[in-house]
Amino acid sequence: MTIQTEDITCFLAVVREGSFGRAASSLLVSQPAVSDRIARLERDAGAPLFRRSTRGVTLTPAGEAFVPYAVRTVELLDDAVTTIGALDEAPRFRVAVHTTFAHRAVDLVLGSLEPLRRSIKLRDAHSDTIVAMLLDGACDVGFIVPGTRPPALRFVALPPDPVVAVVASAHPLAGRPATFEELAEHRVAFNRFGSGAVEFVARLRASGVPESRWTECSDAVTALHLAAHHGHVAMVTASLVGGHAAGAGVVPLSVRRFPRWTMPLTLAYRHGDRDEPAVAAVRSAVARLGRGRRAAP
Repeated sequence: MTIQTEDITCFLAVVREGSFGRAASSLLVSQPAVSDRIARLERDAGAPLFRRSTRGVTLTPAGEAFVPYAVRTVELLDDAVTTIGALDEAPRFRVAVHTTFAHRAVDLVLGSLEPLRRSIKLRDAHSDTIVAMLLDGACDVGFIVPGTRPPALRFVALPPDPVVAVVASAHPLAGRPATFEELAEHRVAFNRFGSGAVEFVARLRASGVPESRWTECSDAVTALHLAAHHGHVAMVTASLVGGHAAGAGVVPLSVRRFPRWTMPLTLAYRHGDRDEPAVAAVRSAVARLGRGRRAAP
């Protein structure tokens, strides 16, 4: 089986556009050319990847499973071409981290690599995808939430990041302690993840905060934005508040009986790369964070 790169690019265009016709327009080719490439890819894959209808196309289970591999293949090829073209330039250091944790990871990486001559490329991805990217060699380090631990990778935990409540400075609850019952009068934004999230949701329910008042977010930056500009009470990490509170115009809110809630984060890297200067610098920076936390009163 020989799958052509152009076929994978065409597949991703159809996924993105939702139809063969729009994919053809975005690729500046004819629709029959797109149909031929997808048909060949399906023959090579041994299964249909799309369901066709008069309203467009949708992915089959096989197509859904193929998407992350197609994305990683294209990214690896792009990395290879860029790396070859930049051999005479500063070596590139590739960091994968989800938006929720980028404010912690980026500051740490920039600080640790300051003495080294490296360009930095950041990629936004979820933890399971980051693990796959590390195994594929598509990134040099990743910042992930705890999960599977392939033996080829090594992991160093960052200090847990406490989750806190924030509101805009002009919010009716600002400047005084609040109860969970009072939250029922306001919209509440949060990401249902981390140690303590289950207890927090249980207390919302027990206090009569209706689900119609909940705004569940995929990342903490969105929750912070909702607090600053849309009157929400947002649950975000303390590190995010410390880095963005002044610009976002939010203030911490004390909520009585707030559960102990933290957001974990772990540095992941390939075992064989542990002594590579940039990886070693980031590892050392994470280790110093851990020692500083233990030494704190």
